[in-house]
Amino acid sequence: MLTKSKPVATATSAKRSHLLKTFGKVSGAFRRHLGELSRTRMNAASAERELAKANDNIASVLKENLSASNPVVGIDDPIPAGAHWLIVPLASQRNALYARDGVCSAVVFVDKDGTCPIGAIFFPLEDMCMIAEATHGAIAEPVGRLRCANRLELNDTLAMLPWKTADVVEMGLLKMLDAENVHTRKSGNTLSDLFDVACGRADFAIATRVNRLESYMANLMMAESAGFASDLKGKPLGPNSTTLIAANPKLHAKVVGLLK
Repeated sequence: MLTKSKPVATATSAKRSHLLKTFGKVSGAFRRHLGELSRTRMNAASAERELAKANDNIASVLKENLSASNPVVGIDDPIPAGAHWLIVPLASQRNALYARDGVCSAVVFVDKDGTCPIGAIFFPLEDMCMIAEATHGAIAEPVGRLRCANRLELNDTLAMLPWKTADVVEMGLLKMLDAENVHTRKSGNTLSDLFDVACGRADFAIATRVNRLESYMANLMMAESAGFASDLKGKPLGPNSTTLIAANPKLHAKVVGLLK
């Protein structure tokens, strides 16, 4: 008689389940602050204090739930010698004041050899978590498996750019893209931009002043959603990279050439 064998759990699938449970707790922590953020947003000083509280609280939740397996560090902390979790408790904090898309938390696991086998971005306002896992693809709940390669023959003129930020002004990206008749949207959140490229809602994203979590996440997310990531010169991303381009393969070389 044939019997159905039980699936064998792997280290990364265990981490996936653990991340989903952790972000469930992050969701509760964020929503406890959301009402207070709405009340204080008309007072800049009070809003800043509440944002700081929310950021610290979410950081505590992440550390409490992840530190049992490996050390947990922030993007400004020294890099540990072995495997560790790298976290951003609350990115694009000001978006939370106005319930805008883009506010998110992010976690990547960096192995002892420096590779990043799994990472996740959680959008608390939408209660959506995207997890990219090496060789397992990129999955967002409730979107499903993401395949930006399916859009290769579609519109190639949508860019997702943080066009109000200083780095874009300094580099003159708006002027360059306008001359090429490329449409731009504002964002200001690199992690949100990466999510849009992986989903196929944007064809490419450009970012400067990139931190090491964003670099790890771009490499992993693009690899697992049939995209491509590099720095602005087209070189592979590393933990010390400070710029990035994330795009579908058809557009990547064109974007690199445009920015030279």
